[in-house]
Amino acid sequence: MNQSSLYNKEIELQTEADIALREYWLKYTFLTWEFWLLIILMLFPWVVWWRVFDRKRLFEILTYGFLVMFVSIVFDAIGVEFDLWDYQHQLVPLFDVFVVYDFSVMPVTYMIAYQYFNKWKDFIVAHIIIAGIFAFVAEPLLVPINFYKLLQWEHYYSFPIYFAIAVILKWVMGILKKGI
Repeated sequence: MNQSSLYNKEIELQTEADIALREYWLKYTFLTWEFWLLIILMLFPWVVWWRVFDRKRLFEILTYGFLVMFVSIVFDAIGVEFDLWDYQHQLVPLFDVFVVYDFSVMPVTYMIAYQYFNKWKDFIVAHIIIAGIFAFVAEPLLVPINFYKLLQWEHYYSFPIYFAIAVILKWVMGILKKGI
């Protein structure tokens, strides 16, 4: 098979997969209890954040949150692309990533911790707890309700990633705040 025909086959398979995703979403997700739970998971963290964020540090906290969001989306997309995990239900059938987690749950949780735990020691302890909750409570809870499917992944692999994202991005924010 030459390059052109292999590329055309890839496009054809991707088109079929996209059509199947949209059909599945319309039949098994849209307006089901899973859909409404996804709506709540998308909106509730932002409502909480809106009530508690430090308005004097809005730009700094949002910058940290958007960095978390970006990194989370990239890692999630890589994991899905390499068939490490997958998502059975999505808020919208447009992305392979878990939109509610990457755009809401994770960045909002990290922004709140970033705001309240300014000292490195406190921040590290907070994010050990958060990484533990995400990896060993939230992820396993998403499996039996068919939101999250582990393919070639284990929950304990997630723990250091959740932790590293928080710590590395706090370090990056320190550099950005200094103006380097």
